[in-house]
Amino acid sequence: MEFIKKLMMWLGSIFMLIIVLIIFLAAGSSDFKEEQEPFIQQFMADFSQRWETEDIYARLSNEFIEQINTQESKTILAQFKTMGKIQNISDFEIGNYNAHTSGTTGEFSFKGSFENGEALINMTIKSSDIGVRVIFFRLTPSTPFINTEPVNQNT
Repeated sequence: MEFIKKLMMWLGSIFMLIIVLIIFLAAGSSDFKEEQEPFIQQFMADFSQRWETEDIYARLSNEFIEQINTQESKTILAQFKTMGKIQNISDFEIGNYNAHTSGTTGEFSFKGSFENGEALINMTIKSSDIGVRVIFFRLTPSTPFINTEPVNQNT
């Protein structure tokens, strides 16, 4: 009987630690969302001005720069240009929040209203000692893109 009592106390303690950890992580992701929302809004405003990577180059991760310098990515950027400038961002959400010693990463999802349509945007950003960098970006328009020619960019 004494063993069961001690076992139940240990299990209760572990359960309480898990609850405290969940509360801590939820608070951290909420703070990260509030801190990074202005960065994302400014990034989208700057990027959608001309849809040129040189306008946002300093805010891109090295891995993302490597990916965006392909022919396929240049075609996709040409399609983004058909959306025009961003007018409004709504339904801003954060998911998959991770805090490590190397930095904090969060996946953001939001709706964007552009001059020529609506889109769902998914971005992953990393905040570290060197600053905030975009490591992933995807724009899914509400209507399919038309075929466009790639844009030559020097990044």
